[in-house]
Amino acid sequence: MSIENASLTTIREIRGQYRFVIPEYQRGFAWNEGQWGDLWRDALNAARRTHADHFSGSLMLRVTSNTDVQPEVVDGQQRLTSISLLLRALDEQGLAIEFKNNEPLQTYFDYFAAGNRNLAPRLGQYRSFYARNIQDAAQFFAGRAATLSKPERAQVAEVLLDRFKLFVLAMSPAFDVHVAFETINNRGKPLSVLEKLKNRLIYLCSLAPDRQAGEAAADQVHAAWKGIYGWLGSGEKLLGDDEFLRAHAMGWFRKEKKSEWLTNQLFEEEFSASSNDITPEEITSYVSNLERASAWWYFLNHPDQLPAEAAKALRSLDRTASTGARPLLLWALDRSALVDSELLSDPRARADWIEPFTALVREAERFSVLVLWGNDRMSNVGQSDFSRSAYSLGHPGVPVAPKLAAPPLDHRAAVQYAQAHMKSLVDNWHYDDPEGADPADSRFPWMGYFDPQKVKTVIADRLRRGDGFYKWTLGKLIVYEWENMLRGDRGLPEKMAWERFAWDESIEHIYPQTPMDGWNASISFDGRTSEPFRKAVVNSLGNLLLLSGSRNAAASNNLYVGSSEVSKDKRERYRGGSYSEWQVAEVCPARWTVAAIAARGIAMMRFAQRRWEFQLLSDDAPLPDWLPILFGDFGDRIRAGAASHDRAVDGRVLVPLVQRFETVRPR
Repeated sequence: MSIENASLTTIREIRGQYRFVIPEYQRGFAWNEGQWGDLWRDALNAARRTHADHFSGSLMLRVTSNTDVQPEVVDGQQRLTSISLLLRALDEQGLAIEFKNNEPLQTYFDYFAAGNRNLAPRLGQYRSFYARNIQDAAQFFAGRAATLSKPERAQVAEVLLDRFKLFVLAMSPAFDVHVAFETINNRGKPLSVLEKLKNRLIYLCSLAPDRQAGEAAADQVHAAWKGIYGWLGSGEKLLGDDEFLRAHAMGWFRKEKKSEWLTNQLFEEEFSASSNDITPEEITSYVSNLERASAWWYFLNHPDQLPAEAAKALRSLDRTASTGARPLLLWALDRSALVDSELLSDPRARADWIEPFTALVREAERFSVLVLWGNDRMSNVGQSDFSRSAYSLGHPGVPVAPKLAAPPLDHRAAVQYAQAHMKSLVDNWHYDDPEGADPADSRFPWMGYFDPQKVKTVIADRLRRGDGFYKWTLGKLIVYEWENMLRGDRGLPEKMAWERFAWDESIEHIYPQTPMDGWNASISFDGRTSEPFRKAVVNSLGNLLLLSGSRNAAASNNLYVGSSEVSKDKRERYRGGSYSEWQVAEVCPARWTVAAIAARGIAMMRFAQRRWEFQLLSDDAPLPDWLPILFGDFGDRIRAGAASHDRAVDGRVLVPLVQRFETVRPR
């Protein structure tokens, strides 16, 4: 018999009988507050009942004999760890658990579950998600236990030890648990596709006609999964298993437009349980690539560990919140790094290898900004193009589209080709127009997704609705990048992080939404002025100011200058604020006018054109031509002076102001 025994056992019994060993290839401690809360509530509810036992799940062990006291935990690690932490919070001794070859988890477990306080100095050395998750669970249970009196804690602990029962299934090493593991259905965190895939691959290894080759391949799967889980859990936040697996699959398999594509591809097409065609060598090749990709996925999500320019480009892309290009970027990063196999140990050791990848990241940001935000397109636009490009990088020599020539085989040139391909998706906006314009890059003869005219339409529509640039994602990015541009690269401190930027807290309308008496001296609206006209001025780009701190709603309606107390003037506040605030105060020392709003908006839009390489108007276009873009249907009225005491907002007024906004920088 390969199954040695099965029994329903109390926590106290298994605590006295076993020292559990967690295999190194398993994922770390990943239960979260949902599962911790279930365990806590189960313990409390059981304590309120008189004598009823509580079934708390199953525990699958691999043993070498009936007397084996150090079994390997096949399934149940999450539950055992959580029970140990809960027992500790209840002033009881936890279970004995050894995390094989995993010093970070062992250190955190021994400190928080076993109470070894001598380990405190070492905690800071291990800041992976899995280790910190043990700390979070310990704090969760400690907080719940603190609500109980000492006798109540003792009662709950006794219930947990003597009335919580686990179904313990002990199996010999001869029993292959990995297919059964896929179908385990107990209370806890559901298995991810990545976890199910590991067991499917090991099962397929067991079917190999050459038993020795199959066992060697299975060892490779275990080793690869140890590395994969290590990389995915190395940061302060756990990287999602399935998101990574999907990104890798984009380049390893050819994505098809089918529902449940990934699971069908993996479990029905490529690694079917009924297939006899998959060799151990093919499995080894796949898992080796998957493990290497997990390392690059980690670096892609922790850009500060890449060379500086690549890190900067990735942070800019992250601000767009677009994830569509991430599979392509993963494969581009992996392909770029093939120039030096040692780059995985320290990607910052040299900077030259990553230049094509950095250019591709910038192009991905540009696509997100212009196509998704500027043209207000759906977030899935371009997905099929990115998928084809990722597959091309994963399969050297395969073209990105039918009838196109194969891309270069050289690593660097292949990523440059991917960057040119993505650039064409933006720049070919004029291809197939009535004039018969040629594509921007003749290698990619197709219509691009970006249309500059659509940007004007989107802005005009927003101005008609009344919100204009305010609360528009592209408007937010322009405001933030303008601040970054003023800050420069001279080591000045950041006054407002993107992560803290919230429209209602971080943006002030210089000319207020509800201005107090006195504003009419500089910006005038008569009784016949429509509300849409006034909102077009209020929510124009140049009137939106990024603050260094939270907005003071009471002060935001104050006069720009001229208050009875100088300290209440907006300009006075701006002098010590963000770089954008400082610039406004410096450029406009006396008053804030519609001309100033227009000039600042023109400077910001011209900056945006340079920043993301597009063109609504040429740099040498007459400045008043920008007014319909910044104020929509009211551009002509602005130019005629309708909100400026009939003083025209023309080139004579705009040129010096725009020049000042484009040149005045913090000292």
